[in-house]
Amino acid sequence: MNNPPSRVRGTLKLTPPTTPTAPRARTAGPGESAIRAALGDDGYTLLRTRRHQVPQTPVTLLADLLWITTREADRLHEQLQNAARQARDRLTRALDGGPASVHGVLNTSGPHTDLLAARTAQQLRQLGAVLDTYRQATATEPRP
Repeated sequence: MNNPPSRVRGTLKLTPPTTPTAPRARTAGPGESAIRAALGDDGYTLLRTRRHQVPQTPVTLLADLLWITTREADRLHEQLQNAARQARDRLTRALDGGPASVHGVLNTSGPHTDLLAARTAQQLRQLGAVLDTYRQATATEPRP
């Protein structure tokens, strides 16, 4: 309801119409950027369509595995960025003279951020291995 009645009888409170805000544009993470660079635009589009082909073949299964591995790498990278921002905010508060915590400045966010960094690097190495396997399989695939 855009124009609810006001408390004063007989008057109307007019509210300006609001414009819907567009959803935040998703930027490609390091996983998606890597497969786009390795496969090119046509190869990337083929990968996205190939993973839904029926009947499934070893190449379609590899395409699906590559897509899942890419998404996991990007998800971990996003978590790493969020954890790094939190750590930066805590360090900034400490530098600005904020209250000291008995648990330390970074508390558990420091080790958590390190763990996410290691897990992201591991996932990107896994993505490289799956990407190499996918490229080899598509290079030897018979053309229709």
